[in-house]
Amino acid sequence: MTDKGIEKREESLRVFSQTATIYDRIGPQIFSYFGQRLADLADLDAGDKVLDIAAGRGALLFPVAAKVGPTGHVTAIDFSPEMVRETAKDIESRKLSHAEIRYMDAEQMNLPDASFDWVMCGFALWMFAEPARVLQEFYRVLRHGGRVALSTWAADNPSQIWCNEVLRPFVYAPATKDFPAKFDTRFHTPLQLETALREAGFVDTQISVEEKDFVYADEEQYWSSLWSAGFRRQLEKITPDLLEQARSAVFQKFQKFKKPDGFHKLNRALFAFGTKPA
Repeated sequence: MTDKGIEKREESLRVFSQTATIYDRIGPQIFSYFGQRLADLADLDAGDKVLDIAAGRGALLFPVAAKVGPTGHVTAIDFSPEMVRETAKDIESRKLSHAEIRYMDAEQMNLPDASFDWVMCGFALWMFAEPARVLQEFYRVLRHGGRVALSTWAADNPSQIWCNEVLRPFVYAPATKDFPAKFDTRFHTPLQLETALREAGFVDTQISVEEKDFVYADEEQYWSSLWSAGFRRQLEKITPDLLEQARSAVFQKFQKFKKPDGFHKLNRALFAFGTKPA
């Protein structure tokens, strides 16, 4: 792994460990919604054995467990001990005997070959230091004829575009002339996803677009929600003297999304499916 890859991995581990107790728990449960939709669209059968990669707080784990039923099994993994601990408590409280979560790195999975009917991964592929290697691991642990299901954010996701544009001057200040061309959005187009899956050996690839309008109660809830997920890594780059200015800029421009029932933000995601040849 390169130095840049190690740095990226350590940053992700720190951020998701910090957010483990509140991840997808502030404001509308965006990841839970898209996790349910991905599980609904996957052709899961009762009795299937499923691997959930970078499971977080179980946005995919729980709807998938409901689909495969007690004759099936869901093995979830995450590289944040804090996420594993919190989700393990959720599994126990729901009394799910056919689901478990383990502390494990997706780039070096200690799992046997051809041992799962499905490998699923929600909103994480671009975060890995070596995504191509992770996809090869997905392929390895799938049985022949098994399927992969992924979700990523779309390049034209209105919610992310808006937030990036508002906060960009603060994230990269004062060296504004050194703005990157864009935030890291690998695998954010159907072509990128299809190419990545095919290069890993998958066939019969399918890409679809899913979107939903999510409602926030107020500006404070939206701001807090940003700190509770992956966007936190951008906020932490803002210097303390500029953070309040950034918050004020978000609040001011957030007003255009206000409706009688709250503040509406549209999120657009890509779902990708592929099959390991029989």
